[in-house]
Amino acid sequence: ADNAWETEEDLNEKHEYDAFQIFKGNVNDANEISNVEWGKNIPDHTGFLAQLKEDSTLRIPFQNADDLQDVLAVISTWHDSDDNSIAFARFVCKYIYTDANANKEPVIQGGHTGAFELPMAGYYLIVDTSPFSEGDSYHAYNSFLLKVNQAHYHVQIKHKVVKPTVKKEVFDNDDKSSYGDNNSWGDNDGWGSSADHAINEPFQFRLIAKLPASKDNGRAYDYYDKYTVCFNDTLSEGITFDRLDKVEITSGAGGTPKVINAANYTLTPNDPQSFFKLSIDNVKTCAVAAGFNLNDGATITVTYTAHLNDKATVNTANGSNTTDNKNSVFLQYSNNPRINTSLDKTPTSEACVYTYQLNNTKYHDEVNENNKLEGAGFRLYSAGTCNNAEEIKLKMNEDGTYSRDFSTEGKGVEMFSDDKGQFNVKGLDAGTYYLKETTT
Repeated sequence: ADNAWETEEDLNEKHEYDAFQIFKGNVNDANEISNVEWGKNIPDHTGFLAQLKEDSTLRIPFQNADDLQDVLAVISTWHDSDDNSIAFARFVCKYIYTDANANKEPVIQGGHTGAFELPMAGYYLIVDTSPFSEGDSYHAYNSFLLKVNQAHYHVQIKHKVVKPTVKKEVFDNDDKSSYGDNNSWGDNDGWGSSADHAINEPFQFRLIAKLPASKDNGRAYDYYDKYTVCFNDTLSEGITFDRLDKVEITSGAGGTPKVINAANYTLTPNDPQSFFKLSIDNVKTCAVAAGFNLNDGATITVTYTAHLNDKATVNTANGSNTTDNKNSVFLQYSNNPRINTSLDKTPTSEACVYTYQLNNTKYHDEVNENNKLEGAGFRLYSAGTCNNAEEIKLKMNEDGTYSRDFSTEGKGVEMFSDDKGQFNVKGLDAGTYYLKETTT
């Protein structure tokens, strides 16, 4: 589970870039461009300009732009990575890849980080087009880059990769607080990668997705039209999903968690509730509603209630043949600002829930096969005084075993030894219990 938090990757080796020429001209040592003409990849100047004036973000600054010089006059007022330049990068990328009149052949194809140069001076859009393999699933593409470059100068890439992580945890209740300090119970209280619970006992899982802040005060998330995350949660057949409790978001800079409104996510359970997806279409919108910018990073927490059912794997009290009810989650996330629908996935994070069986046999006097006694009655308690307030309510299962009864109307049944002298309690939380013979 700890591996799910690793975020580093070798950007120099794994990332490749294509360069598209928007304008061409002369570029001096101060990176000022003159004698500007339309570049190779924008052959349809009229169509490009018409779409630019209709763009939802850019139509106001370009509303009076009727030729190349007007466009340059607007762009010259911008700063590196401000709202307008980011919007312009998104617009140019969408235009080149989707418009039938655009020249889609890059000036440079497959250039490596820090190892490719542009043959002609001009104003370029640099797009991460890394050929990630299917097995290399945990990655994210770098943001677009607008670059004024002199001829035969190396392109300097500022890495703006954002790659989230996810972790699944289960809550282990404080059994000492629940049953008194005179008992020896498990010490895994609180949230962690494992817990022990009784069958039928409600408990909580939580899924924690961490979206890293943009590096060096960057604005990596702004290059996405929207940023999507999707929790893919799987429960073992021994655990039943009961209900979604809450979905919250917190700024990476800290602060109070804010509830994400149900209108901003979609929960898709899968019958028989062993698998579900919770998808947030645009985390950027949720961050704004919570009062912060997603470029500061964010933590999204999904909390839900479940319980162990009769199919749960059970451990015997002596600790042999240990089994767990293993559950997992992986996160799908937007990984390519060029393609809104492109989602990649994180490594899987797992959490385990343990439960135990107490096997009991009643003998008449001596312990041997011919001396087993049927019909003796017993009740189970949480303390040695064995009074009514300390009784653990049980119910009888179809297979003749007994399990905890958490229903409000449950009164608790008396256990009776069968014709083999057995009365077994299935699916107990870890701890110390007390048996009292109540019918001799």
